[in-house]
Amino acid sequence: MDVEIFRRTVKDRRRGASWELLQHMAEGIRACGDNPIMVNEHKTGDWTQDEMEPTAKIGCMFGYGGSNQMHHTKGRRRDLVERAKKKGIHIITFDGGILSSFGNTITHPKHHWRVSLYSPMNNGNFLSDNSPPDRWEMMKKLWNVKYEPWRKSNQNDPILFVLQPKDNWSMNELDPIEWFKDVYDKIRPATDRPFLVRPHPNHMAHIEERIKEFPEDCKVIIGQKFFSGDEKKYYRFNFQEAIANCHAVVTHNSTASIDSCVRGIPTFVTSDLAICWPVANKDLNNIETPEYPDRDQWVHDIGYKQWTEEEIRNGTVFKRFKEKLGY
Repeated sequence: MDVEIFRRTVKDRRRGASWELLQHMAEGIRACGDNPIMVNEHKTGDWTQDEMEPTAKIGCMFGYGGSNQMHHTKGRRRDLVERAKKKGIHIITFDGGILSSFGNTITHPKHHWRVSLYSPMNNGNFLSDNSPPDRWEMMKKLWNVKYEPWRKSNQNDPILFVLQPKDNWSMNELDPIEWFKDVYDKIRPATDRPFLVRPHPNHMAHIEERIKEFPEDCKVIIGQKFFSGDEKKYYRFNFQEAIANCHAVVTHNSTASIDSCVRGIPTFVTSDLAICWPVANKDLNNIETPEYPDRDQWVHDIGYKQWTEEEIRNGTVFKRFKEKLGY
């Protein structure tokens, strides 16, 4: 069967991990005896009408585009998904892996990529419901993941707020400081705990420029403002230290919320795009009395939400999706 790969769901520079991943998927499709078609492989410049019109039964793309993101790469992704759903076409999408603070960073030789239908967030379909524990157990050993019981906090343990960049597609143009002010107004009347704010590493300098917009009773953690090479990776690892003694983590839908839930820190999210949504707390009024849902099946399903480059290249991933979709 023909399978369309929409090359312009990544940047036109024709290099980098996301561009290479689409080439690897083409290898995997060929390994299954099918025919990958690279759509607009050499096209550059402005986004044109009908550029993202799918015609094959299955297509592939990278990332996601929010409803408010109408420009460039994110807009093309959104357009492709909308057109595909209207025609009953399945779109397989990829994004960076989860559990990054435990070690699943893009520089790891066994980096696992998220693979799902239409979106790499909770509104996508990873075809992972009710999965067995084998892949989760493998990932625990690979990165020494600390899967711990829910933590019951002490009286003065802080609450950590995890910010995300406005231009990140999962924020859909929501300003992170405006988001924080909104949740602050809802949570502060319910608790006297210390508030810690952790900016995203991509926006450290931007948050520092606006630091006076935060309430005075909040400690904004401004560390290194510019990262190069593996430095951002170590900032991600530092997240484990940051949450170790927290009462709770609060974020919009950051993938860091997956790591905090795995670690056993009660996690509150304000968007149902969060992959931890099934085991997260949603009512900010309950910040002092969080729920502690069972997580075992949820972590087992995580094992089937992400796959290695080798599994993408050798056809394991495409074969799995193709069979589960009935082709």
